[in-house]
Amino acid sequence: MMKKRALLALALLALPALLGAAPLPLPDTEAALKHRLEARFAGDRTGACVQAALIDKGQVLRTQVCAGTRKDPAPAQDAAFEIGSVSKTMTAYLVAGLIQRGQWSLDDPIARHLPGGTAVPRQGERQILVRDLVTHSSGLPALPPGMAMGDLSNPYASLSEAQLLASLAQVKLARPIGSQAEYSNYAMMLLSLAVARNLGGDYEAALREQLFKPLGMSTAYVSKPLGAAPAAGHLPTGEATTAWTIATNLAGVGMVKASLADMERYARAQLGDGPAAPVALMRQTQQPLAHGFAMNWMRPEVQGRQLVMHEGATGGFSSLVLLEPATQRGVVLLADTMLADLGGLGPLGLSLLGLDMPPQQARLPAEAPAALRQALAGEYELAGTSIKIWEEGGKLLAQSPGGKPSELRYDSRGDFYPLGLSALLRPQAPVEGRVERFAWHQMGGLLEARRVGLVDKPPSIKNPAWRDWAGEFQLVPQFAIRIFEKDGQLMLQGTGQPAFAAEVTGKDRIEIRSVGAVIEFERDAAGHVVAAVLKQGGQVLRGAKK
Repeated sequence: MMKKRALLALALLALPALLGAAPLPLPDTEAALKHRLEARFAGDRTGACVQAALIDKGQVLRTQVCAGTRKDPAPAQDAAFEIGSVSKTMTAYLVAGLIQRGQWSLDDPIARHLPGGTAVPRQGERQILVRDLVTHSSGLPALPPGMAMGDLSNPYASLSEAQLLASLAQVKLARPIGSQAEYSNYAMMLLSLAVARNLGGDYEAALREQLFKPLGMSTAYVSKPLGAAPAAGHLPTGEATTAWTIATNLAGVGMVKASLADMERYARAQLGDGPAAPVALMRQTQQPLAHGFAMNWMRPEVQGRQLVMHEGATGGFSSLVLLEPATQRGVVLLADTMLADLGGLGPLGLSLLGLDMPPQQARLPAEAPAALRQALAGEYELAGTSIKIWEEGGKLLAQSPGGKPSELRYDSRGDFYPLGLSALLRPQAPVEGRVERFAWHQMGGLLEARRVGLVDKPPSIKNPAWRDWAGEFQLVPQFAIRIFEKDGQLMLQGTGQPAFAAEVTGKDRIEIRSVGAVIEFERDAAGHVVAAVLKQGGQVLRGAKK
């Protein structure tokens, strides 16, 4: 299922739920840290093993926890994990070095650092700049046009440098360059290649000499292991999966492997505890630029606290580096399981840093209510294909055209998941005995499925003061928000998410306080609402009204 449309980019969700109980204090012993991780993973149906480092003003606590459902041996303490998109922050470090030496600037067109004759898309005189790439606002899509993904267990394996560059000629930019953030692995592969070409032609060698050696990250690597045995990756169903590979000079998109000790050194240096020269470059990469980004770092403000962070995920691993420079605190989490479709490691990291988050609970295997299984059965449209769901022999099965049936299991969070695949199905509450929509999370992407034959009623509002806002607004290709009224309350709902109560706080302005979001509406010359602008955590997303 979803082989043609799997989304491999990871980014902050447009509406993360950040409201919880009173924040727990920072763990002050390794036993306390272990207890907090066990609360999240004990009995977890994924079988994940997680290594953690908690940094507090130079003091570090470390631990490892494995779910009780674990089948394979735990990874060694010095095992190398795939850190996924956290690698992008290391690419930013190399860019900062090029800028410091006067070889690059943030306002250089990226075409200047690519092979001559490369057809980089542009809009008149406006070219794609380095700063557009590091703030994910280049307008380039998530993946190269026409990229063949014959094997989702190793999706980038067959992509060459030449193919990446040639694909630029097929790109048609959908919005003004630099106007809006839209996470793009394509842009990061392009930046990685440009950096490699300007640093001797070998991305891994440049990273080793300029970052790994100065910080003492002795086992970090891209394709050439340096002593640490690689950890084995796993699907969120507990099954082992193969490692990802990529052409070395494109690896800055997310293919670094590193141990917990390596990543602890990296995080401590990001907080200022390291050699002076690398620390200075790291501070440069953390400075805010646009759309809630620094140089590849995300800079959300959560509950009044300014954070610097990046999550990562590959087919079998998850990672998080979360920093609070003002307090000299940070969290590093490495998991040998793909957890992006289950919410990732961000909520756990925020909780460990003492933020007000919902209790971190394990996903336990559970039995789906019979009424819910019956309500879910049917055929659904999903991103240009269809999925059929039915009950057979006491099991709930799902199948896409040409595919094999997959059993859908259920967990204690109320979600279904297919065996043998990294994906999650989150149904909306049944209406008149049937599920009309469900959210489909796969490889970090989010799509919405609609029951075949469902006739949508356009969002409506009776209150005349709000009526102009009713409708659906497309913020990014796979995420829209709906503004509607329910039982006299103004509501907002994002693709695949629950509805939130909204509060009017100004002319054409509403707030969703529970998630720290603001929506401002734009009107045309005739006074009609034509767009909505979401502002949250330093990010700004604009969506035209459908």
